[in-house]
Amino acid sequence: MSGEAPTADMAVKDLAQRWPAAARVLARRGLDLCCGGAHPLSMAAAAHGQDAGEILAEIRAELAREGA
Repeated sequence: MSGEAPTADMAVKDLAQRWPAAARVLARRGLDLCCGGAHPLSMAAAAHGQDAGEILAEIRAELAREGA
């Protein structure tokens, strides 16, 4: 993806669309595309009582395993 990395400011839907690994992590965490996935990860994570930094770390680990 041209060096672009996932961030907490990205909309949940954008993360899921750009990186299938991110979609898997979000699903495991119970974060879906509610409201069209328009909320940034930071807001969605907070609404579910989760830490966006931990979610991003999981996403980045998945991407590293895939070589993305």
